[in-house]
Amino acid sequence: MRGVPGETGAEGWVAPRGRLARGHLPRHVAGLFRFQPGQPAVAAGLRTGLALGIPLLVSALLKMPQASWAGMAGLFVALVDKGGPYRTRARAMGAMTVLGAIVGFVVALPSPLWVDVALTLFWVTACGFARSYGEVPGIVGMLLANLFVVSLALPSHGLKGVLLQAAYFVAGGLWSMFLALVLWPLRPYRPARLAIAACYEELAEVADAVAGWPMEGPSRVGSWAAVQRAASMRQALETARATLGATRQGRQEESGRGEHLLVLLEDADALSLLLTAMSESLDEAPRQGACRKVRLEAQHALGALAVDLRGVVGALVRGSVPAPTSWDAERVTRMIQSEGGLPEPARSQYSHGAGLLGRLREYSAVALDVASRLESGEPLPERDTKPFAPEEARPRSWWEVLRDHLTPESVVFRHALRLGLTATVATAVAEGLGLNHWYWVTITVIVVLQPYAGLTTEKGLQRVAGTLVGSVLAMGLVHVLPARWMVLTAIVVLICVSVSVRPLNFTVFQVLLAPALVLLAEIQTGDWTLAGVRILNTLLGGGLALLGIRLLWPSPEHARFPEEVASVLEADRDYLREVARTPVPSEPALREARRKVGVALLAAEASFQRLLSEWKGPAKELEPGMALITFARRFTAAVTALAASRVWHPGPDLGPVSRYASDALAELSAALVSRRVPSRLRHEAPAVEGADALARTQVTRLVRQLGVLHHAVERMPPALRASGDGAGPAPT
Repeated sequence: MRGVPGETGAEGWVAPRGRLARGHLPRHVAGLFRFQPGQPAVAAGLRTGLALGIPLLVSALLKMPQASWAGMAGLFVALVDKGGPYRTRARAMGAMTVLGAIVGFVVALPSPLWVDVALTLFWVTACGFARSYGEVPGIVGMLLANLFVVSLALPSHGLKGVLLQAAYFVAGGLWSMFLALVLWPLRPYRPARLAIAACYEELAEVADAVAGWPMEGPSRVGSWAAVQRAASMRQALETARATLGATRQGRQEESGRGEHLLVLLEDADALSLLLTAMSESLDEAPRQGACRKVRLEAQHALGALAVDLRGVVGALVRGSVPAPTSWDAERVTRMIQSEGGLPEPARSQYSHGAGLLGRLREYSAVALDVASRLESGEPLPERDTKPFAPEEARPRSWWEVLRDHLTPESVVFRHALRLGLTATVATAVAEGLGLNHWYWVTITVIVVLQPYAGLTTEKGLQRVAGTLVGSVLAMGLVHVLPARWMVLTAIVVLICVSVSVRPLNFTVFQVLLAPALVLLAEIQTGDWTLAGVRILNTLLGGGLALLGIRLLWPSPEHARFPEEVASVLEADRDYLREVARTPVPSEPALREARRKVGVALLAAEASFQRLLSEWKGPAKELEPGMALITFARRFTAAVTALAASRVWHPGPDLGPVSRYASDALAELSAALVSRRVPSRLRHEAPAVEGADALARTQVTRLVRQLGVLHHAVERMPPALRASGDGAGPAPT
């Protein structure tokens, strides 16, 4: 969810402009040319090129066409490798190798059309359910479905042919695994180090941003950039948690590098809580008069904190030993004590900020100490490991995960069935009509069809555009490259470059991949007219995929988005109840409650991003939805600030305020789910007995965010209230 500065909304919220102003189809077309930030995946491109190229070279030299199955295996197994822990990568690549070899036995003999149709329905639907287990299993499922369709169209003859095909596939898969897991440096904890380093880089970005806030102007905590940073921070923490968990799996007996990284990860989570509370505290505190000097000193300390955090990043990425800066967390406290002109509310707020700075200093010191011991493996002092003792969650069985999705309400269930039925229709039509290389039609359906309508349209445009340009490029290369070895070289180079640029732009990936696949098919068959055939088959498959997403259980995002936001509000309610508990809950309990809110917010933001790609109505009608996401995150930040102060300053009983806010959030959530206008919010929140200036300020801020959320739900347009099969009203 990327925005640009636009119009300022309530409390300084900056509403993105530009993404919403464009039409439905132009947004998808513009997406074809949009490059993502980052660097090309050069290593992945080289590995994939070698995984495909070496078996093809051996096949050509030995004049054994069937050995090209090893090249296909090398390509497919390399595409499964998405990085991360070596254990996870080995499992995924090994599963692709074994299951890919088994596919040939499923369609060992030529079969009549009705058998092909029945097998396609069963196999492709089953592969669609692989999404239940995450992104990488979903990719394995898609590749196995593609491999099945190719094997169905080109079956091996006899038991010997099937065994030979399976042997070549296993050999190609093992070669690809050898390239990815052995020839490249084997550093089991490297992926986890990089993932945790991304967390500390995000923390440093937040600290730098708050350190650079100007003394004048509107609030910055509610800007769209701040919302994006908070989302990136939670995403980085979730990625690091999953990566480290997978790396440590099966290593329960070791207590060295893994323990260091676990402490650094939990430390990053605690620092994110404190930084959120610090930004809320500074945003609310006055900036004029005698407060100016104290605020400048606090922001200067945050700038020094960012330097320390980047020292941890250097230790994780490069193995350097961080040198701590000499910033003084107590300096703000001394300035408050010596400054006589501070009014009482400001004194209380800045004293709270000084306390947060002290805790930030403690946690950053732990992070620096642990990071400095990474390379030597020196054991951690007990003081460093004591605060972090997360409970190990029981891993769920494969059947429990699958059972959750065996319901028509599941997006995975509907997508798997839609994918299987549409691929079956494609197989029946293409094979029944006797189309040349008919399996390209079914493969296009499998690749293009996504769980969501907007993504299917975007993927379809990318594949069609890439195939058109790439096939024209293939026809040109056929005439330019007269020798077979030149064509093989071109195929390998195109594969290398296409995989390298895939993280940056999928259309360019398709443009470069299409001629490689066309040349690969042509060099095996000697039919040099296949580029045109591929274009026609791709257009037919893309059309069937679009029909499938529109006709089979359409699930428009405008019908799902309110439920995602309702889940966020329910998680916020549980988080506030946890914070308001007496006695004060433990820090791990607070972090877990906050994590649940963060995960729900990520899901809601992803839903809104999909809504943008599907929306056909006036752009202004989406503003309440954006406000809901923004102020749900701000409400979470307000609760986090309250939680941070209660850990070391229990303060008054928050029960009445918690009940008031919980009732309001429950009503907003119910209104979103039932698509109705919420009941009126009580104007007066209950008073907090015995509250000091700091507690009153924090509670007032929390209630104010609640009011903005209520107003946003009230303004939800009818198109986002009523359920239906469209993607919003047509523009008038």
